[in-house]
Amino acid sequence: MEKSETELLDGMSDLKPGQQFPDEIFYRIFEIDGNVERTQYIEALKSRARILKRANEFNAILKAFFIDYSQKMKETGNVTNFTGQPAELQCGPWKANDLGITMQKFDGHGLPVCVSACTHPILPVKIFKDVDTGRERVMLAYFKYGQWQSVTVSRKVCADNSAIVDALSDIGIEVTSENAKYLVRYISDCIGMNPAKLEPQKSINRLGWSGREFMPYAEDIVYDGEDAFDVIYKNVKEHGSFAVWKDHCSILRKNKVVRMAFAASFASCLIELVNALPFVFHIWSGDSGTCKTVAIMAAMSIWGNPKMGGLVKTMNTTKVNIMRTSAFLYSLPYAGDELQTMKDKWTTNFDQLIYQITEGIDRGRGRATGGVEETKTWKNSFLFTGEEPITKANSRAGSKNRVIEIEVEEKLLEDGNYTVSVLTEHYGHAGKLLVEYLQNTETKKLQEEYKAYFDAMCKLDTTEKQAMAMSCVLLADRILTEVVFTEEQAFVVDDVKMYLRSAKEVDVAERSYQLVLNWIAKNPIRFQNPNGPDATNKGEVWGKIETDETHPDIPPVAVINKDVLCEFLEKSGFDYAAVSKKWAAKERIIRNSQGKYIHNTKVFGIKANYIKINMETGADPDGFISLDDVEDGQMELPFD
Repeated sequence: MEKSETELLDGMSDLKPGQQFPDEIFYRIFEIDGNVERTQYIEALKSRARILKRANEFNAILKAFFIDYSQKMKETGNVTNFTGQPAELQCGPWKANDLGITMQKFDGHGLPVCVSACTHPILPVKIFKDVDTGRERVMLAYFKYGQWQSVTVSRKVCADNSAIVDALSDIGIEVTSENAKYLVRYISDCIGMNPAKLEPQKSINRLGWSGREFMPYAEDIVYDGEDAFDVIYKNVKEHGSFAVWKDHCSILRKNKVVRMAFAASFASCLIELVNALPFVFHIWSGDSGTCKTVAIMAAMSIWGNPKMGGLVKTMNTTKVNIMRTSAFLYSLPYAGDELQTMKDKWTTNFDQLIYQITEGIDRGRGRATGGVEETKTWKNSFLFTGEEPITKANSRAGSKNRVIEIEVEEKLLEDGNYTVSVLTEHYGHAGKLLVEYLQNTETKKLQEEYKAYFDAMCKLDTTEKQAMAMSCVLLADRILTEVVFTEEQAFVVDDVKMYLRSAKEVDVAERSYQLVLNWIAKNPIRFQNPNGPDATNKGEVWGKIETDETHPDIPPVAVINKDVLCEFLEKSGFDYAAVSKKWAAKERIIRNSQGKYIHNTKVFGIKANYIKINMETGADPDGFISLDDVEDGQMELPFD
């Protein structure tokens, strides 16, 4: 029969010198729940030990019992005992029940005290290991306000006394600077003592390819993304009827531009497989009502709900948001509507935006708490709409190279409103089918087919990057017609070559040279002698036009004030130092006797530094204005 505390204390008084203290008086200590009762009992035992003049011996044995008890609790220990708990975990020396989590420990005087890790139920239930970074995150389940809830935090938070307060106190978990170190230890003990139940699960915080798996269709990878991207993630899904979606989209795809939008959308998940580069597919029209936005929505319905704010985003956003969203999508296309809403951020052109998104890597950023953020990457396509071209006359070659740009002059769809109603009710079925096709196809075979398209494109008058983007589109269209739209014939190169930019159109040196010719042609009066007999120039003199009357077949030479030329090029978005060397390589700029581009000579009696440019006469094949097409008289000036 179990003895009472009074009987145990009385038994202390009957001990004879040299007789051992009974083990049961120590075991009784661990059976007492309340701190007050436990402390009163221990002090009573110490008082009896002092009467026996064995206080030091008693204290040493008491300490040894606590150490032994703690060790046994770590080996066998307690288990969590929360009502409705998601899992039962070994928790070692911790007593974890509905009243909270506590443990016995010694204070500075060697006395056993009860410490609290948390005043309400809490325990780790899952561990996620990111397949990209290898970092782990812990899902904590906690009971507050009458229900079980959960939060996922990094392992670093669970290992740092300050970080755990910052991360968990805001959501109502009772953790302060006082009990933080005990909560950290409790969580660590639970994880360490339950390796089988808390075996890390593969996780990922983005969409797209991860090896041969593709999120969100992967079965053995758990999604563990940021709350900010939940809207996108939840809209990548299947809904409605695949047959209804396919029938309606088959009608939409009779328009070539809409069909190319479909291909550009699916091409996004081919980019990584064929080692291509991200590219932009831009549909624009100066007129409203052409249904360009609906065309992009139709293309995005391959993957999920294409509603605005779902998989189609407004471009009235920040660069940082675009980069982070791109990194989250990773292999899925980024669809942005009404590009012109960003115009205030790029006053001249969108080159910076194009470069940043098609490089596929975000810039480095520092953390407020120190260190740097993880550098994000992506390998997807970008589908944009707008009321103007995304590239301008002064855009650099790199930006023009990376864009497939299509102007729409007529309505793309018959009934845009009806199409939107169909697409927002039936969507997302094709994405999984297409990904499964890619998973069941050898990557090498896809790369060989892509290379065949690429080689055919390179035989045309275009650039490699243009060929790269269009080859992805053609490969995507071929797979779409094989897997989904089986009644259609796949596009061939001749079907899309009109949308490719010519090498001359992309070449910065060529475009800047033609721009200068146009500029001269529009301002002939600035190249006349102000002191001549028929002088009409009452303003600035920018230079002169030299002609060889004895050899009329030789193109004239424009002698232009260097400062005026550089200012014009700079305002037009070109750099003189960059283009002048390319002009010289094509013999469009005349060197002086020392081989330099600057001529220190006189123009109408004024000596200064001038640039001599060989001028091409006649209509330019790209539609540029020539000198012969301009009547006498001054046209609009580029300067005030």
